[in-house]
Amino acid sequence: MHLLGWIAVLLYAAAEALAIRSLLRPRGHGGAPALVAAGLAAQFADLHVAARTLGSVPYRTLGGSMALFGWMLGIAYLVLVLRHREHAIGPFLIPFVFAFSVLGVLLPSSTPADPATRGSLFAFHVTLAILAYAAFALSFVLSVLYLIQARQIRRGRTGVLFARLPSLEVIGRMNRTTVAIGIVVLSVSVALGVAWARQVWTGVSDAKLVFTFVTLLVYGLLLWMDRRGWEGPRVALLSIVGFVLVLFSYTFVNLYLSQSHMFR
Repeated sequence: MHLLGWIAVLLYAAAEALAIRSLLRPRGHGGAPALVAAGLAAQFADLHVAARTLGSVPYRTLGGSMALFGWMLGIAYLVLVLRHREHAIGPFLIPFVFAFSVLGVLLPSSTPADPATRGSLFAFHVTLAILAYAAFALSFVLSVLYLIQARQIRRGRTGVLFARLPSLEVIGRMNRTTVAIGIVVLSVSVALGVAWARQVWTGVSDAKLVFTFVTLLVYGLLLWMDRRGWEGPRVALLSIVGFVLVLFSYTFVNLYLSQSHMFR
């Protein structure tokens, strides 16, 4: 099972190798974007096969959601390449695509479908939530790049990595955009989730909802402090803290604290 998923994983691994090579060699960017695009096509086909087998969205399980997470990060990488021509982010972002895709094919994802998880409302709710998490993951990568670039400037080092990374201004602008997208998409996901929950639950109170609001608060504070003139490194650090919270909510809360958002 997941033959197409494993093909996608191999394509992502090859893309990462080419991305690292293109970062070290100034001429050309290799075929990393093309390999990622091929991997995304194979992974989408794998998710489609899983959906038909389960009779429900494949990402209501931990394995399926991890696979979709990796897939959306791959989409984000291609958007950056096509929109901003920022190939240098590849060696830092593709490993996340690879890691989550590997988890997607290794973790269980073949449990029987719950009737409550059928329907477009639930599908859009979960899809948008994972899309928001992918945006926050991209913000995390951009924040790490910002801190690396700022440290090189502070120490007066202008090596190959410095020459290939975007400027601090560009990274900061991209980070603000991804955070804003993540906040909007997650807010819509929460609204759809509440509407869906009112149809199938007796109440909407849940630990997952609490941590989601905390996540929105942290990233909202990030944008507000950025507009108030916070220095870039502090904004980057807050973005990293926000993503740690996202991972905690995405894994530990779903597995151990939530009574209604457990992976099944």
